[in-house]
Formats: sequence, C-alpha cells, structure tokens
Amino acid sequence: MTLLLFITLIFAIVEAGRFLNVQQVLTNAAREGARLSIAPLSGTSSLASVAEIEARVQSFLDSAAIQGAQISVVRPVYVATTIVQGEFTRVEVSLPYRVMTLPLFSALEITLQGKALMRNETSP
Repeated sequence: MTLLLFITLIFAIVEAGRFLNVQQVLTNAAREGARLSIAPLSGTSSLASVAEIEARVQSFLDSAAIQGAQISVVRPVYVATTIVQGEFTRVEVSLPYRVMTLPLFSALEITLQGKALMRNETSP
C-alpha cells in the first residue's frame, strides 16, 4: 500500500513538472512572436506579417515538440494608459493539456495559455 502511494506521488511530481514546462514554453513562444512583431525587419521600416509571426511561434513550439497549439496574433492593440501611448501587438498561444502519466486522471483536460503584449517600435 505504501509503495502504491509512493509511486503515485512520484508520477504526480513528474506530471506537475511537465505541466509547468509546457506552460513556460507557451509563454516563451508568445514572447518570441511578440518580439518579432514589434521591431522593423532588418534593413526595412516594415513590421513582420502575421504569417511570419505565426511561423516563428510554430517553429519555437516545434523545437519543444509541442503540437496542436492555437496561435492568435492581434495588431494593432491600443492600450489606454497615461504613461505609455502607442500601438501594441498581442500574441496568444493556447493548448489543451492532458494528464499523461496517471491513467486515472487522463480524462482531465485544461487549456494552457501563453500571452505576450509588446509596444510596436515604429511610429504609425
């Protein structure tokens, strides 16, 4: 009985680590896409297209072996603050997450999201 509880605890710790890893990869992928979207392309004054941003985010996700994520790029986003004015770009990456290590909890599913909002570096 103690061995069963110990093995379940070990699997729960592994699953929690995997959960946090996937969440961090989604957040980093969104940041990578937002970073590409805010600065002009090299040698030009134009910003990257939505297709280029999505391709960069998908490339980042592919390097972490994450498949099936939904990528959303919204631009321009106007944020009403008194400190910072300008156009922003929002990149969101979402993925349905399923528990893999414990078959008892395999029906549990949660949608993980990574979001990034950055101010465009070019003037409108």
